[in-house]
Amino acid sequence: MAQRKGTRKASRKASRKERKGTRKAGRRGLSPALKEWNRKVMEVFRAKRKNNPNYRLMDAMKDAKKA
Repeated sequence: MAQRKGTRKASRKASRKERKGTRKAGRRGLSPALKEWNRKVMEVFRAKRKNNPNYRLMDAMKDAKKA
């Protein structure tokens, strides 16, 4: 007897749904150094963006690296 394609697909979806949410609840956050870098970049970005609306985040990263 031939198996219908629809039933196979449905069972595959069901197994995928069962697997969803199996990640660990306690994910580690960013390292303190990375948090500090993000804060510094966003500080530079916001300050420069006030004067120049075309200022990009990539430019802020370059300027923060120099400072």
